[in-house]
Amino acid sequence: MSQEKEQTQEKHSRQTGARLALEVGIRMSISLGADRDSHEGRIAADLVGVVHFEYLIVRLPWVPGLRTRLVGGAVATVRLVSQGELCGFQSEILTHVTKPALLLFLQYPEVIEKLALRQHKRVQCALPAQFHSRRGDAQGVIGDLSRGGCRLAFNARGQHELRQTVAGDILVVRATLSANGLPLAVTCTVRSVETDSNRILLGVSFTEADQEFWSSLDLFLAHSELLS
Repeated sequence: MSQEKEQTQEKHSRQTGARLALEVGIRMSISLGADRDSHEGRIAADLVGVVHFEYLIVRLPWVPGLRTRLVGGAVATVRLVSQGELCGFQSEILTHVTKPALLLFLQYPEVIEKLALRQHKRVQCALPAQFHSRRGDAQGVIGDLSRGGCRLAFNARGQHELRQTVAGDILVVRATLSANGLPLAVTCTVRSVETDSNRILLGVSFTEADQEFWSSLDLFLAHSELLS
């Protein structure tokens, strides 16, 4: 599938009274009170139950001082990945219990925002990767990643042929993006080249891959956004 077909600008959307497509065990991030807009204040939580249109039950970690903030009527901001999209909503705290675990009961949200990833937003990462080109093969690391492409870094010592890489060269990159551990391939076009005595940095754009790659990439970016 050509990347040019995937260039539609995604927009945020708001849904009222929507039924969340959630599975028990899905990871969420929850922010409370004054920390609702702070990355540092986000708490990792797991969904352990849902009664649609009534309430959600999430399991929280035992964070010092957290229980004193779980006051009924307080507002929590929840972020999660549902069906490959980053979603967010605000919900009123109903109550919490401490046995058999720290469980928080949240009002089922009336409005859900689909926080779609901005086109080509880059996320920092350190993914092992292999690439193959007419000038040779190498192993390296993907340093940042977006829907449009990535930045590759690899050891330049002894890579005389690869030092001849120029903008416009075509290469195939293989990296693991999904939980099954299988590497996925994407055909890329080199857009920029930087070299020094120790390494070569390539900026590449994605040009062609199968649907499994695009789906895995979207989910990887959505989860990265959730945790950022």
